Amino acid sequence: MDEGIPHLQERQLLEHRDFIGLDYPSLYMCKPKRSMKRDDSKDTYKLPHRLIEKKRRDRINECIAQLKDLLPEHLKLTTLGHLEKAVVLELTLKHLKALTALTEQQHQKIIALQNGLNT
Repeated sequence: MDEGIPHLQERQLLEHRDFIGLDYPSLYMCKPKRSMKRDDSKDTYKLPHRLIEKKRRDRINECIAQLKDLLPEHLKLTTLGHLEKAVVLELTLKHLKALTALTEQQHQKIIALQNGLNT
């Protein structure tokens, strides 16, 4: 036990010598325990985060594949070769907009026919 005390005094002298002339007597050289815990938790955080991120990417890829399957063939043929993910999303938007416009036209025709029958 007595051997540890001189070592502690030597360490205090080294720290004091490092700070001579500075107005920061309360500074310490070690990281606070809180940040050490945070650094340690990063290593344990990375593996689950990687798995979570991989699952998220897999879900996105699966949804894009399903959208690709739902696209009409004539839209798929407008591109040569493999459909990139961005192209699948663009074609899906184009198709949904066309379907929305068609639905609106059909709705207007129904309203016009109903008005014609009521008069």
